[in-house]
Amino acid sequence: MEPLDASIRGLPLSKLRAGSLIASAVIRTLTSDAGSAATGRPARARVVVVGAGAIGLAVALQLRRAGVDDVVVIDRNSSAGMGSTSRANGGVRAQFTTPVNIVFSQFTIEKLRELHELSAGHVGFKRVGYLFLTGSDAGEVALRRAWELQRSLGVDVEWLSAAGVIEKAPFVDVDGLAAATFCASDGLIDPHGVASALSAEARRLGTRFVFDTEVVSVAAGPPRVRTTTGDIETEFVVNAAGPFACALAATAGIDLPVVTRRRNLACTERVPGIAGDIPMCVDNDTGVLIRREGAGFLIGFSDPGDPPSTDTGFDPAFLDAIAARVGNRFPFLEDVPISPRKCWAGLYPETPDHHAIVDAPAQLPWFIQCAGFGGHGIMHSFAAGQAVTELITESRCTTFDLHPLRLNRFDEPGAMVETAVL
Repeated sequence: MEPLDASIRGLPLSKLRAGSLIASAVIRTLTSDAGSAATGRPARARVVVVGAGAIGLAVALQLRRAGVDDVVVIDRNSSAGMGSTSRANGGVRAQFTTPVNIVFSQFTIEKLRELHELSAGHVGFKRVGYLFLTGSDAGEVALRRAWELQRSLGVDVEWLSAAGVIEKAPFVDVDGLAAATFCASDGLIDPHGVASALSAEARRLGTRFVFDTEVVSVAAGPPRVRTTTGDIETEFVVNAAGPFACALAATAGIDLPVVTRRRNLACTERVPGIAGDIPMCVDNDTGVLIRREGAGFLIGFSDPGDPPSTDTGFDPAFLDAIAARVGNRFPFLEDVPISPRKCWAGLYPETPDHHAIVDAPAQLPWFIQCAGFGGHGIMHSFAAGQAVTELITESRCTTFDLHPLRLNRFDEPGAMVETAVL
């Protein structure tokens, strides 16, 4: 990663508003590493999983745990977890606003905890909680509706007063606060550790990996995956290609409504005097989220107006955006310098209703779509893996109701929309 332009290096957020010198700054994040970690490409496999991010890895692992033999994972990068997974902000939560997203999180968070123990802590799981904040009447109504749904599904979420917020996060400005919720079982993980632990366990159980290989197309008669190094005949293909899932589905004539957008993150320099294990704090009114990152803070913000993009270069204008918003609930960060070497961008593959697509399309039931998680890939990974495993082994999913995640829902009225998108 290249550093920020020297002219803005170390400037606090309060000095990085519109019209500043940040327009000349450029940060580039490498999209792949040099070298090859590829194993030999097989000519045949029972299941080919396209994509070695958190979703594809969890699919492979759950398939092997269910006794499905001959599982192959293909990825364009030189090792697992080097795409969107490596650029995640590291949060996992059950505080969503629709039942399917809540139960996907509940299932996955428990499995991540188990994987954390299995891998001797490699997952980096910390139950520090998520704290959601709002200062508007409409925000309070929406937060209460979500809180009631979450409680009805067994999520241990609390309704907090301003005093309760200060007790958990004394640095938050509670002036004008209308409502807040906190879930202690939400928390943080290490995205790199998750990918490493998932791939190690999948490999231990016999999953084969083919890296540095791009999938060109998926074709029928019999099903086969065409790659840059040759074809693989198979019984099932799982599209877990993240930002590239739409293009991959199109090679088989499937219209997958997944649009990819860039999401930026920035980290501050050292902030003393605040505990290390604090909640992930989300200001619902501005969209800004913060959490501890080393001795500083990570700051995130997802602009719903951002255009589609597959560019993973950090956008310097992001600093203007957070400078204008961070003071609403987190004014202590306004004068803290941004760390020039800790700014990056990743990709959110999103659907119109902010729910993933997990489905075996009627026209090609062997080509299972598992995409469009919109930044929730890690926190929904094991649930997605379990759902795909059941679609392959039982031709239907019994652990989860996948009706809200079906592909053809976009052709029908009355879509259920997830609103807790960070």
